[in-house]
Amino acid sequence: MISLPKKINNIEFESRFRHIEVENLVEKNLFENLREKFPNEEYFSEHNDFAKSLDDENEKFQSFIETCEEWKEFINKLNTNQFFKDLKKIFKLKNVYYNDSDLKRFIPSYKKVKLSFCFNISKQGGFSLPHTDSSRKLVSLVYFFVSDEWNINNGGEVNLYKPIKPEHEENWRNVRIHKDNLEKLKTIIPVPNKIYGFKKSKNSYHSVEPVKEIGGLVRKVFMINLIYDKKSDSPYYEKKNMLEKIKNIF
Repeated sequence: MISLPKKINNIEFESRFRHIEVENLVEKNLFENLREKFPNEEYFSEHNDFAKSLDDENEKFQSFIETCEEWKEFINKLNTNQFFKDLKKIFKLKNVYYNDSDLKRFIPSYKKVKLSFCFNISKQGGFSLPHTDSSRKLVSLVYFFVSDEWNINNGGEVNLYKPIKPEHEENWRNVRIHKDNLEKLKTIIPVPNKIYGFKKSKNSYHSVEPVKEIGGLVRKVFMINLIYDKKSDSPYYEKKNMLEKIKNIF
């Protein structure tokens, strides 16, 4: 059983950036098996010149999972009501349910959520400007599958920020902004078998530093996201729809 720790790192500050950082998520042999069986690049779609991704909406994702028992079993262990309960407790999620057998589905204010998965490879120069993540997400987890030889010189570290200017306090739409508009709170270094994650919010700003492909090493991660089953259930779209209704009244 995969379980997240009850004790978490918690940065409050003004941004209330709730996050976790856990080393040695699974026992060593399991991690090494998963890393060895990480999908080959032939499965991936070109995201841009620096990165490739393989998400669970891609037919090739399903093809890979069906041919790799280790990854299939690992994902099945994640895709459980217990793992959802862990996320819900740690990140203090409210008014959501995971399983259709949950009686809370009959409460109008409760929204259905689900887990989504994505493999990602970043090569020389791959980076990401500060952003808050898709408004459809509730929780974002990134599990590092980098080589044992990976170090700070390879880049690819994650920075967590809080906004400096009032106009950047609310960014549900996930607009990318320059780091000069933000104050860095923490840096997370990629380490094999480490997972970090955070609760998506209006200002959950984070970025990825450029990858330096030293010694042929690339940055491999497996992303686990808790998302709204319906895009329209996210806070951004609920607010947008409400404003449109108000406009129609007048």
